[in-house]
Amino acid sequence: MNNEKLNIVVFRNNLRIDDNYALFNALENKENVLCLYPLEILEGTNLGFKRCGNFRKKLIFQAITQLKESLNEKNIPFYCVKDISSSLKALFSDYSIKIFYEKEVGTQELQFEQKLENFHYESFYKQTMIEAFDIDVSKSFSNFRNKVEKALKTNKMQIQNPLEFEIQEQKETLNLKIDDEKLEVLSENLILNGGEKEAFKRVDEYLSKYIHKYFDTRSLVDGFDNSTKFSIYLSIGCISARRVYQKLKEYESKSYESKSSYWIFFELLWRDYFHLIMKQSSNKLFLKTGLMENESYDFSTNKQKLQEFFDAKTGIDIIDAGVVELKTTGWVSNRLRQLLASYFVKNLGLDFRYGAAFFQEYLLDFSCASNYGNWAYQAGVGNDKKYRVFDPVKQSKVYKGKVYIKNFLNKEETLPSFDYAKMALKVKEEIFKNKD
Repeated sequence: MNNEKLNIVVFRNNLRIDDNYALFNALENKENVLCLYPLEILEGTNLGFKRCGNFRKKLIFQAITQLKESLNEKNIPFYCVKDISSSLKALFSDYSIKIFYEKEVGTQELQFEQKLENFHYESFYKQTMIEAFDIDVSKSFSNFRNKVEKALKTNKMQIQNPLEFEIQEQKETLNLKIDDEKLEVLSENLILNGGEKEAFKRVDEYLSKYIHKYFDTRSLVDGFDNSTKFSIYLSIGCISARRVYQKLKEYESKSYESKSSYWIFFELLWRDYFHLIMKQSSNKLFLKTGLMENESYDFSTNKQKLQEFFDAKTGIDIIDAGVVELKTTGWVSNRLRQLLASYFVKNLGLDFRYGAAFFQEYLLDFSCASNYGNWAYQAGVGNDKKYRVFDPVKQSKVYKGKVYIKNFLNKEETLPSFDYAKMALKVKEEIFKNKD
């Protein structure tokens, strides 16, 4: 190590320049800056599923490529590295390094952060729209929502304005003894492309056209602009939740406030809630018991049932269509996510963690907090203990599943040949021990 200083920004799910606290603080003292992306965080498996499937990997690679180009214009290098520990050790031998990174929730995420904390570092928790605060993990979303909205109205809480700054060109060209890994070329077609510019474009396009239609279309299972799709960009940090909120208020000021525009804020609150639950509970949503302290459900891991679900062979058209859409596009609507999770747990009696791992591999917008929060919610081990079972056939009829099923199964919708309601009753009694 020598005395020449080098500030290193380690990117993960904050692939942007705008409103990036780690990058801003690394640049603040006019010292040399290097940006790194650790490819190791995309590798590995979870219950037989890839930690990061090709849809999301391609999205991330697109975002990295765009971010790299933007930073290189200012002579700030951005390297993709295979192993963060060996890369930092190599840099430590030549520079006096300080690591800047954004903290995240998740067990593997925290394990990764321990590698960074072997060096001088500064970290920031900026994943949420509102500033993080301690919450009672046993309380429902409604309790959280009411608390936040009351605090906002009385000015006891404020949503921070996004951080805005200009990057000055870095004068010195660094001579680095680490390799910049080439990104894999992937052939998957994405419903939206990755990158900070694309994130801003999508937010502006949606809010300018559909801000007052969201509430009425959000649960429909067929149609591209039925939902905002902001989660795709929020999940890997091409745009921050604070910037989305600011954009929402900007477009409301140009038109008016409506139930639909409020509901977009409502969805951002749900996202914050799951992040803070995961943070506050020390990642208990990954466990079979979830947030439950003294009770456990004997969920099944029947291989045949699991495989039939993952192969879209359940015999319930709307469920099978949802699985096909997910596996072929990397996307499925929120309504379908709830239906799939409900059927997986409440009709088949399967261990929700396998369903969550399946979603993790395929979802473009995978977020460990939102994904596991929603699955735990459906499995009765989250915050809401009310027992709910979705009727998939009824839901298909209400939310226009007929066209959707035709699109993804290439067949007309037909009624199942078995009593799925009886299956749900059996699961309720035998696994959840609920005879009400």
